[in-house]
Amino acid sequence: MRNATVWAGMFGVEKSTVIDGVVFEDESESIVVSVRPRKGAKQRCGLCQRRCPGYDHGEGRRRWRGPDLGLLRSFLEADAPRVTCRDHGVVVASVPWARHGARRTERLGPSLMRRGSAHSHLILRRPA
Repeated sequence: MRNATVWAGMFGVEKSTVIDGVVFEDESESIVVSVRPRKGAKQRCGLCQRRCPGYDHGEGRRRWRGPDLGLLRSFLEADAPRVTCRDHGVVVASVPWARHGARRTERLGPSLMRRGSAHSHLILRRPA
């Protein structure tokens, strides 16, 4: 599917991520991309990446903030099951597009830092 390849490039997701669909939400004026880890990336501890048995389905679907697409905010949305790690106990399973416990994607972090450093001179020059 070529559309999925374009969306994957825009969001910077790895080949271990499957894009199931993309929708525009009118009320939040944002793009929501439904994703899931590929089979080989599923059921891994969010802390050590070790394969683990499943525990439960977690608290349902979660959203991670993605890079802005022009004037639109974007989010990646996926199920967030929990696994039982022999070292860390019950934890949320790892996802390829974000670090454990993060509410934004891996690609958004560097984007925010570049944006902040590019405009830092404006903050310093503001009159008191």
